[in-house]
Amino acid sequence: MSRSLLLVLALVLGTVLANALLPENGYVAISFRGYLVEMSVPTLVLCVLLTLLALHGIQRLVRLPARLRAGRIAKRQSRAREDLNRGLLEMAGGRWGDAEVTLARAARDGALPAVHYLAAARAADLQGRRDRRDAWLSLAREAAGHDPAPVLITVAEMNLKDGNTDAALEALTSLGRLGELNPHALLLLARVYRLRGEFDLLKQLEPRLRAARGIPASAVDEIMDTLYGDMLKAATEKGGLTALNAVWGDATRAARRRPGVVVAYARGLVRFEQPEQAAVALRELLDANWHEAAVLLFGELGGGEPLERLRIAEGWLRARREDPALLVACARLCLRAELYGKARSYLETSMSIRPRAETAQLLADLVTELGEPEHALQLLRSGIALATGKRSDLPRVRQRRFGLPRR
Repeated sequence: MSRSLLLVLALVLGTVLANALLPENGYVAISFRGYLVEMSVPTLVLCVLLTLLALHGIQRLVRLPARLRAGRIAKRQSRAREDLNRGLLEMAGGRWGDAEVTLARAARDGALPAVHYLAAARAADLQGRRDRRDAWLSLAREAAGHDPAPVLITVAEMNLKDGNTDAALEALTSLGRLGELNPHALLLLARVYRLRGEFDLLKQLEPRLRAARGIPASAVDEIMDTLYGDMLKAATEKGGLTALNAVWGDATRAARRRPGVVVAYARGLVRFEQPEQAAVALRELLDANWHEAAVLLFGELGGGEPLERLRIAEGWLRARREDPALLVACARLCLRAELYGKARSYLETSMSIRPRAETAQLLADLVTELGEPEHALQLLRSGIALATGKRSDLPRVRQRRFGLPRR
């Protein structure tokens, strides 16, 4: 019972007691259109209070359906919150089918139905049910109203995972028209452009990526490195030397100093039989920024004077005596210069520092040419073990066959 009702009842009780106990109750006469009503003051007060009590009761009766309806809504919302929590726990536990049912069944009663539908879509996606996933996403978009960004970003993410760049681009384009391209959406758009090979659009996106708060400069640098690397590879495979040099010339000064871009350019030059130009690009990179793939490629370059390149590589070696990749590059250059003993020494040193299958194979080929087939066989076995990550556990067949004692 509310405080106001208790107050009215207390006043009624006080009025009744006053009417009974006071020696002089006063007199009130009300004349209205020929009617005369006479009563004492306490009786008048009592009538007024009873009227207020009746009005209060009528008001509560009038509001009762709305209060009952609000109670039912609150109960459904509470159940929806419980289903959301339970469904998320089921999804985290790997019970994706149960999670989808739990999340969706009370979605319409939830305070934010779009959240339920998005989670149900995630559960369906984890089951590989693309049809149900898309249906939940459609309902989530309808329920999102004026805030479609979470739904559209989820649509883009899921379609990108499936390799459907058309649907992902459509969702991100819709988001862009609404002016809702946040940093995460910009990164998704950059990824879509790259997968579609739309390099010009990705280049146009760079200023927005750099201006967006929350995207580190290193992440943008990596995106642009990948962009120019992809453009150089495309020019190498589908174009010619002119196209390759055009992409290189169009790259920013910062991009031309990054290892991945320089290595992609050098590989293109090798493809078009320009080893000297590739050697210059790789040397400029390695003088400023050491990179393993670049030094290995420098050692593999053909053409030119091998002794001059060996002199350059051994100049780097004075500061990096235990760099296994540089030792392999020096060995390759020694092989081209017919300095076999020196090449063997470099390869053996590299193997002792960091054994690699490729190094073992190169050394095996060299010792074979030097007339040591048994040693070459041992190196090839080591190379296979390095490549596969394990050695074969084969019994000693010869000892078993000829009855020789095991060692």
